[in-house]
Amino acid sequence: MIMYDQIKMNREMKKILISGWIIYMMCCCTFKVENPYQISGKLKVPSDTLLVMYVNMNTGIASKLDTLALKDGEFGFNMPDSMAVYSVGLICKPLYGDPNALMAAMFNPIRLLVVPGENAIVTGEAKNYQISGSMFYQDLKEGEGLIKKFQQEAGRLNRKIAEMEGRRDDEKLINIMRDSLKMYQDQISGTIIEYMKCNPLKKTSVALLNHVTDEKKREAFEMLDSSVKNGVMAPYARTLIRMAEEQVAQKIAAAKIQPGMPAPQFTLKDIQGKNVSLASFQGKYVVLDFWGSWCGWCIKGIPDMKVCYEKHKNKVEFIGIACNDTEAGWKAAVAENELPWVQLINDENMNVPLMYAVAGYPTKYIIDPNGNIVKVVSGEDPKFYIFLDNLLK
Repeated sequence: MIMYDQIKMNREMKKILISGWIIYMMCCCTFKVENPYQISGKLKVPSDTLLVMYVNMNTGIASKLDTLALKDGEFGFNMPDSMAVYSVGLICKPLYGDPNALMAAMFNPIRLLVVPGENAIVTGEAKNYQISGSMFYQDLKEGEGLIKKFQQEAGRLNRKIAEMEGRRDDEKLINIMRDSLKMYQDQISGTIIEYMKCNPLKKTSVALLNHVTDEKKREAFEMLDSSVKNGVMAPYARTLIRMAEEQVAQKIAAAKIQPGMPAPQFTLKDIQGKNVSLASFQGKYVVLDFWGSWCGWCIKGIPDMKVCYEKHKNKVEFIGIACNDTEAGWKAAVAENELPWVQLINDENMNVPLMYAVAGYPTKYIIDPNGNIVKVVSGEDPKFYIFLDNLLK
């Protein structure tokens, strides 16, 4: 009897061991099929190609456009630096190469933030998509849900203001709309600050920092727990805060950079490494051309600028100021395009574009012989050349 009980017990033990082994193997298999991609998903779109745009938010450096094959709408990929935060735009390339459809898609990409250690899953359609995945994205959805109605109203007002500006409506009415827009922006900012106060340990509090007004970004970030402030999201936060503080400084500078006001003085290095100051050109008209070797519109406008230079070089000193450029890239572009006028490169310690409230490239300033600002033209605009021709008649 004892022998029979022992045999029965041994059989039961074997069953338990085998069951345990099966469960263990199932766990191992589950682990192995865990999503290996930072971004993956399945989209219901009439496309076989996904265009991927991304900006490394730790450095602020944008990538070139990458392409990714869609297989029955499915895709998956990882970012170049697994420890960086990326702002990503996904564009479903139209099947038939319609340029208008492609342009429309590029202006309305699928947008998401990619964070170290988190997995995002994108599903749905290009214009009606959902982002799920790890707990981070669930928390992010919750936080963004708090401000959704304010964002919708702010978007509506933004579109209305753009329409009114296009029609050249009464400036007083436009300013009333701007005041209403600011009210919604402040509500969005205040709501997110409250969320951050309640969630000082969550990475999503940093991810939502971009919804806080520029003036309050640093203060809001400082409320968070030190583990978050010094964690993987810290470089992203520093980039946001730096950009915000530059925007605030730019607004202050813009109020001082108006026609009739003195042009801010500066000294920068030329292509031979010599110091060149704006003051040394007093007594002549000066054109400051803020540009970059990376700027497509700047390069496109060089032929017109050369014609203008040849026409007015005896009356005007033309000065190019390369911005957000490497020294090697700047020098190569100057040589390749054979630019004959004075060429300087911005010094981050002086930050001349910030002094001149440059918001986009190219931007051109015309300064009179007394050192006062005459005209500011943003973008590659024919109005600049027409204005200069009339000024020098």
